[in-house]
Amino acid sequence: MFSGAAQAIPLTARTVCVNCIGPRSDVLNPLEGTNDTPVPNGLISSSGYTQDELQQGLSKAYAVDVVAVADFLYSEKGVQFLQNSIGQNNYTPYYSQQNSLQAVRSAIILDSVDGNLSGFGMMNLLPVDERLQGAMDVCNVDASNIQRKTSLLSWYVNTPACIAAYTQVSEAAPAAAPVRGMW
Repeated sequence: MFSGAAQAIPLTARTVCVNCIGPRSDVLNPLEGTNDTPVPNGLISSSGYTQDELQQGLSKAYAVDVVAVADFLYSEKGVQFLQNSIGQNNYTPYYSQQNSLQAVRSAIILDSVDGNLSGFGMMNLLPVDERLQGAMDVCNVDASNIQRKTSLLSWYVNTPACIAAYTQVSEAAPAAAPVRGMW
């Protein structure tokens, strides 16, 4: 069926197998990967983080309400947030190159079902392999650090915190006691 050397496959966000016939998904958990699913060279070093910082940042869970998360991500503001952060064609499904917003949104909502949202959780629940073809626009990051500002891993570290902040449900103030008349 295939002759000669294996087809060259570009390294992407979740496609990390270099010497295999077809792409294989790896969610970078643990970050150092395994012998058969290594993390692409340069993905960690070009993120602007150390491996320990990434491990901590990606595994940190933020308390969220799944209904608030879904409401936000389906709102105009939430759709704009995702469009701005993943770019027009920067982070897309590997094969179809379409519906990236829906894929990312579904992973975020699915990860928040248990009341917690984390970078590793979002990665694990992406419904399809994604391809990174440009820089990400990362929220809540030091803009002077260009590696962190545009890194996919930085996006996974910071996005759960941003979504948790956008969807924070404030506790309602107790209702004021009714005013009693003077009569």
